[in-house]
Amino acid sequence: MIFSEKGQIALPFVLLISGIIIEIVIAGAFVAYFASGSSYSVRLQARAWAVAMSGVNDALMKIAKNKEFAPAEVQYTFALDTDGAVITVSRTNDATGQYYIYTIISLGSAGSRQKELSATALVHQITGALQLQSLIDVPLQ
Repeated sequence: MIFSEKGQIALPFVLLISGIIIEIVIAGAFVAYFASGSSYSVRLQARAWAVAMSGVNDALMKIAKNKEFAPAEVQYTFALDTDGAVITVSRTNDATGQYYIYTIISLGSAGSRQKELSATALVHQITGALQLQSLIDVPLQ
């Protein structure tokens, strides 16, 4: 019997090419996993900011309806779908005694992400005119 030596290199060549293809597929799967994870994190961060902003707006509406809101520090929760915020409202008087100075701190959370916003508003004690003085994105520690 005479055996032909043609095609002996085919098996190692196929195994080598298959190994390279599998490595590329695994690397692509890791890249897709981490890319989708980072976009999900960005969405959670945006949702946390939105719920914190909604908390600030809710506190401003309560102050607009009642200029005497929060004679002492008031803390309450605000829910928006599955996300939520803890809002703290405190009031002081200005030096002239004509305005209430409200400080609103809203800590919004969505999933594992949190965002804190701080707002300052002035309310005229007689007319009840409301002015938003500042809105600051507070960096979390």
